[in-house]
Amino acid sequence: MQRLSLGARNALEIARFGRLTEPYRAPYQVMQHDDIMRLRRYDGRRSGTGLESPILLVPPLMVTSEVYDIAPDVSAVARLLEEGVDVWLCDFGAPEREEGGMERTLDAHVQAVSRAVDYVAEQTGHDVHLAGYSQGGMFCYQTAAYRRSERLASVITFGSPVDIHRNLPNVAEGAAEQIIQVLQKVLEKPMERIDGLPGFMSSTAFKLVSLRKELTQVGDFVAKLHDRQALEKRESRRRFLGGEGFVAWPGPAFRKFVDEFIVNNRMLSGGFVIDGRTVTLADITCPVLYFVGERDDIARPASVQAIQRAVVDAEVFEVSVPAGHFGLVVGSGALRRTWPTVVQWMRWRDIDGPKPRALLADVETVPLEDPEVAGFDDIDVDLRLFFDAIGDTLTSLWNRIGQMTDDAGDVVTSLRFQVPKLERLEQLQPHTRISVGQALAEQAKASADQTFFLWRSRAFTYADADARVDAVVRGLSSLGVKKGDDVAVLMNGRPSLLTMATALSRLGAVALVLPPGASDAAIKTALADFSAKHIVADPEFGARARALDADAQVMVLGGGATRQLAIDGVVDMERIDPAKVVLPSDHDPNPGRARDLAMVLFSDARDGGLRSVRITNGRWAFSALGASAACTLTPNDTVYAALPLHHVAGMLVSVGSALVAGARLALADEIEGGGFPTGLHDDPAPFWREVRRYGATVVFYAGEMCRSLVNAPYQPTDATNPVRLFAGSGMKPSVWKRVVDRFDCGVLEFYASTEGNAVLANASGSKVGALGRPLPGSIEMALCAYDFDTKDFVRDSRGLLRRCGSSEPGVLLSRIDATHPAYDQDDPRVVRNVFAGGDRWWRSNDVLEQDRDGDMWFRGRLHEVLRAEGRSVFMRPIEDALDAAAGVSLAVAFVVEGEATAVVVPRDGATLERAGIEAALADLDAHQRPSAVYLANATDVQMTPGFRPMTRELRGNLASMTRLL
Repeated sequence: MQRLSLGARNALEIARFGRLTEPYRAPYQVMQHDDIMRLRRYDGRRSGTGLESPILLVPPLMVTSEVYDIAPDVSAVARLLEEGVDVWLCDFGAPEREEGGMERTLDAHVQAVSRAVDYVAEQTGHDVHLAGYSQGGMFCYQTAAYRRSERLASVITFGSPVDIHRNLPNVAEGAAEQIIQVLQKVLEKPMERIDGLPGFMSSTAFKLVSLRKELTQVGDFVAKLHDRQALEKRESRRRFLGGEGFVAWPGPAFRKFVDEFIVNNRMLSGGFVIDGRTVTLADITCPVLYFVGERDDIARPASVQAIQRAVVDAEVFEVSVPAGHFGLVVGSGALRRTWPTVVQWMRWRDIDGPKPRALLADVETVPLEDPEVAGFDDIDVDLRLFFDAIGDTLTSLWNRIGQMTDDAGDVVTSLRFQVPKLERLEQLQPHTRISVGQALAEQAKASADQTFFLWRSRAFTYADADARVDAVVRGLSSLGVKKGDDVAVLMNGRPSLLTMATALSRLGAVALVLPPGASDAAIKTALADFSAKHIVADPEFGARARALDADAQVMVLGGGATRQLAIDGVVDMERIDPAKVVLPSDHDPNPGRARDLAMVLFSDARDGGLRSVRITNGRWAFSALGASAACTLTPNDTVYAALPLHHVAGMLVSVGSALVAGARLALADEIEGGGFPTGLHDDPAPFWREVRRYGATVVFYAGEMCRSLVNAPYQPTDATNPVRLFAGSGMKPSVWKRVVDRFDCGVLEFYASTEGNAVLANASGSKVGALGRPLPGSIEMALCAYDFDTKDFVRDSRGLLRRCGSSEPGVLLSRIDATHPAYDQDDPRVVRNVFAGGDRWWRSNDVLEQDRDGDMWFRGRLHEVLRAEGRSVFMRPIEDALDAAAGVSLAVAFVVEGEATAVVVPRDGATLERAGIEAALADLDAHQRPSAVYLANATDVQMTPGFRPMTRELRGNLASMTRLL
């Protein structure tokens, strides 16, 4: 009866007042206070320990900051103070109880933590150890990356996932990505309508995940209801777990967290955006210490350990603790293992103390058994069987689907993203309204707030890009530019060029995109074939553009509205107020049809001048949609545009594919040395830094671009990059194999005629070096027999061309339709009477072979074919054979005075000798072997803008090279 009486009295007091004791809280002072955070500094630090560097604790958004200070006997703060640590803490409060709290963004929280780091470092005069639990640890990673580790002594995290896709139990990584994307589509609309995630939902979810432990604690509480001392000892923990420890998650912050870090997994792949800046964990350079719970089912070990893959330029250390998620930071187990290790870590890093015992190889962990810390040191997941069953079912399902396709996830992706692109290609007609300007308008309408392009670590949304294009359209219109006008564009490969080309498309004008590296004489000659009354240039090219044509109107764009520009006869478009421009009444935005000329690009000609490449809207659309479908691009991808925007593949494939897919486009900064290394043995580190910073998943290449990547010394981080696919044309088989093996990614080699709609794609990648087969929806193509002696096609008795048989080299032709730039022109490359009287086909001037399976193989350009003893000698097989030889960095073959000649460049430190060269050529037929092989230096080989070796220069330097064969 006494026990019942005492129990009733205690229960009544709890019912009336909600608690038996006064709330516990270690004393502190609020040092800073803003709309996001109160910065605490705790009192009571023990002196004389030698530790001067402060620690800044960061809680997760859904849990109160008291997670570090729940009760005196389990307080991390108290333990750190006893060890002499200067303890600071970011208190985000309870957003649901603060004005504007539910409108907070994820960026605002990261920036608040960053400001706190600055303040703490300034006040203490020491770099800061930034520590965070669970999602708070993710904040620490993001802040460290955002700051590039400035003023940070280290980052310390506890159960903080980096690869969230690995958090799904028993589900393969590819399947997990598909499941998450499906769930996103289901939850997308409800998430847009909620103000945030209420605290009671987090509390309830925690109780459900630890249901057995929750019931045990309820029973234990009832059994001890008479024992006031026992209840008081556990009251702080009971109330924390009962709901007081959980707060709301603001809606904007929650939605971005789901989109960036759950759906797109950008903590691992890089390229998440904070305050308009792209950030990657690869930017972290300070030491990292992370704790992983062996029984953690909220942040599973594999998801936490992914920090080792994401951080590439810093020391990373792991401590494994036999605990669950809460037990990592709260409870007697945490006081015995976690927090002493943190203190030892700080001593080791700051004052040359001994290495923490937990980091020593001979340390043996002991399972935790402590009934006094129930609910903190472990989480029994009664839903484990449920998750296991679901995981087994999903894995089985994906495996069954996988019997029909190499990648089960491609089924869903293809149905959702790729099939519509191919259908659009098949339905493309000459009168179809399509253009780059229209594509941008469509994406801006559908995904206004999604990131479109990234440049110099800044992010710009589709809405931003579309508004900028509209403003430039008004400026051009005010200067008299109208539909059908030829407008010369002299700009470097940066956003202003992309904006101008799109604005001209929206007006219906034709952009003549000139390569700035060309000589003025070559540019003048090239422009003579067009009636360009307007020239648009970068500010630095204003005077040059003025000198190119005295009669043309010259305009400059870029540099911002505040910069000063004073060049006689040059109009500064940045000074035009678009709001004051009235567009003509007949203005029709994006009027381009598939048959209309969209732009003209210029490439280097063999005579040293410029060759014009006419691109219709249909050609642009085919390249964009075709490449996007072949590369299976989705809005989750980031395309790295390393190719110059003046290059056909750069403007059409890199930019176009990203735009039509709704993917992010990362522009390499040519001016600041971004993009691929230009030399064979140049350091690829700047390229990889940009790839990681932007989280690039697809990189488009041309020619020998990837060779410098595989020629570089091996790095342990080579296989931990975010790239899933290198796609382009011209990669040699030896480089292909090395790229796949070294960087753990795929290669998609494809072929696209410069002005025709012929596209081949090696989609499976199973035949290394092959060009593949025609892309679905492609124009009709034919490989036709060619007489290399008479330099003409082989015709039958009816005067029609003959298709090549298997393994017979021929010239590729593509049928001309109304979307082809030569449809209404008498171009010498148009071949008539191919398979029927009067039909018209476009000659590619490329020699290909088709194998028995229907796959095409490149043999060389038509002008490079050498005839020897009545047989054809092709340069590509010679290059492939020499390329595979040990120690060869690059092989180039060409014709010199009627003989096949090759030049080889050795890898760094390698020695090439005659015997090795002869062995490499042994498998070629005798007539196919080169007559001479020379040894060259890497500096002897110059590349075209399309990364093809310039053979004219090599021919002129043969006399100074060593002859090996």
